Amino acid sequence: MYKKFINIALLNRLIKMRERVVTGIKNLDNMLYGGIPLGNQVVLAGGPGSGKTLLSFEYLYHGAERNERGVLFSLEEDKDMIIENAKSAFTEFTKIDEFVNNGLVNIIGTEETQDYMRRDSNSGSFNFGDMVSQIVGFVEAKHINRVVLDSISTIKLLIKDSLEYRNLTLGLVRLLRRAKATSIMTTELENPKEEQLIFQPEFFMYDGIIALYFSGSGSNIIQTLEVVKMRGSNHSFAIAPYEITSHGINIINIPDIR
Repeated sequence: MYKKFINIALLNRLIKMRERVVTGIKNLDNMLYGGIPLGNQVVLAGGPGSGKTLLSFEYLYHGAERNERGVLFSLEEDKDMIIENAKSAFTEFTKIDEFVNNGLVNIIGTEETQDYMRRDSNSGSFNFGDMVSQIVGFVEAKHINRVVLDSISTIKLLIKDSLEYRNLTLGLVRLLRRAKATSIMTTELENPKEEQLIFQPEFFMYDGIIALYFSGSGSNIIQTLEVVKMRGSNHSFAIAPYEITSHGINIINIPDIR
């Protein structure tokens, strides 16, 4: 199940490494051989209850600990609910309020993101071009390093035309990359079982894919994580179990390669 890891010191000598954004999530950086390459746009795919929003929040929290500014744009939950859920899950994250209040962690909940999506007065449909402009404008104005969009599944539900959806997301990815933001976009998997997984074609327009699965059956179901791809970087291909703990997401049985 677990493939042999390449020693990171040897890897650094063999190839020119891109600058990395350290996620701070226990053992995920080991799987990524040091972190997410700077400027990559990564889709985080998983089923309901898999911890996508919590993992994304932790990514921003650890960025704040490194004095890097982050923002979570939610199309599904209000700001207060996101913060409350993070506090309930990560009871040992004692600086959540401090980071939110000083602007290191910005939470833009549905009460605000709905204003980003303007309806066309004639057709009644949403104008997502405005949303992209608002997101990128916020990132640039606030000098944001880390971005989370939760979730792109919601956008896909609201955009009926597949070509329009693809062009919109491609534009967002391109602009965030240009702004040198390193981003996580969450999305729902239609079937979160690893053995029955089918990735949507649009997943591959992103620089990276991290998948959260439910593995096993009956009373033996466990949550597992896989780095499916990461552009510009080598990475582990292990499928590793993880758990949500009071001190963050813990990916289990991954050796320290640093």
